[in-house]
Order: sequence, then C-alpha cells, then structure tokens
Amino acid sequence: MLHVNRATVLGYAGGDAKRRTMQSGEDTVSFSVATTRRWKGDDGTPQEVTEWHRVAIFGGSVEPASEMVRKGVLVLVEGRLRTREFQDREGKERTVTEIVVAGPQGMVNVLSPKPGGNGTGDDGGGDAA
Repeated sequence: MLHVNRATVLGYAGGDAKRRTMQSGEDTVSFSVATTRRWKGDDGTPQEVTEWHRVAIFGGSVEPASEMVRKGVLVLVEGRLRTREFQDREGKERTVTEIVVAGPQGMVNVLSPKPGGNGTGDDGGGDAA
C-alpha cells in the first residue's frame, strides 16, 4: 500500500532561523511559519485564524536556511510531518508536530526579503534547499 506524508506551507517566518548542533554532531535549523486563513462569517464580519507551524531542517539545507530565513520573510516549506515527544526544561512531557526538511524530498524557498530590506537592492530571495 502506498503512503504519503507530505506538508507544504506558504507563510511568514515567525523569527530568525536558529542553528544548533545535536548530540550526534549533526547541525539542524529550526524556525516557525505562520499561515493565516481569512473569510467572512455568516453575518459578513471578517474572520481570521493564524496557525503556527514548526520547521526542522537537516542535511544540505541547513547552511542556506540558517543564513536566509529571518523574521518576516515569506517562505515556502515542503517536507514530511513528524510528531515527537520530549521533556521541557521543567521536566514536563511535551508533544510537538513539525515539518521536517531533509534530503531531496524537502525544501525551503525564501520568496520575499525581510520587511524594511537592507537598502542595497539585494532582496535576499532565493532557494534555501
């Protein structure tokens, strides 16, 4: 039987990408992406809901993503969904679902510059994977 585990998200980075080295020695990058759905309610009033998506990057996409993903940039993320459990700093069990970008099936594209720009004409856009 064929199984598909694929997530595609287009939204704005909630913060700068954070690069870390895991205990295994492998580098990883993480950040969050916000997507907002807007519609009109039954009475015609505008409604909106913002969802936050965690992104974890491994492998060859780590370096470019760590340099290009900044708070407020528009990013397109493709990867697989992974749910994992961990203990927070207070020792409480937590569960998180994240989009994992690793290998040839995953990608991160930065589609717009950081708001405010750097004034050089370089929009900072490009492919981070």
